[in-house]
Amino acid sequence: MFAAFTCLIVVQFAIIVSHDLVDIPGWVHGSQVQAVVGRRKVLLATLANSVFPGIAVGFALYFWNRPKPNFVPTYWVIYCAVALLSAVGMWYVPYWRGAPVKERSEYMKMYAGTRHILPARGDNPRPNVFHIGIHILFSVTFCLALILRFRQT
Repeated sequence: MFAAFTCLIVVQFAIIVSHDLVDIPGWVHGSQVQAVVGRRKVLLATLANSVFPGIAVGFALYFWNRPKPNFVPTYWVIYCAVALLSAVGMWYVPYWRGAPVKERSEYMKMYAGTRHILPARGDNPRPNVFHIGIHILFSVTFCLALILRFRQT
């Protein structure tokens, strides 16, 4: 269980750090995100957004074969919950409830040409396949963090 969590939290960290910086046609268009937001802001946001998952990864690697103090699995649960709730707030609230015109326009520019499987809801932003995959990863990692935190040892 811990090995699976560690692998997934490392993957989650790598994706968070890289996905707005690379272009994989049809999947991730970091150059479009940078064109809308600005390269400097993307780099600063990436740096800021890497701190908390970086700590989670650091704990996972440091405590690989060591006893974990209670605050470590608690941190994982809190971090994973915040990451998952942030994804819901950034993607599914605007998808279901709508978003201001400026936000809709920015999402359309940043994620134009990426693959989508969810049906369009007017011109509301919708998560592309890549982001849905990230959200599934966040969900699984959160569930594993809960198990690691609350399982009987």
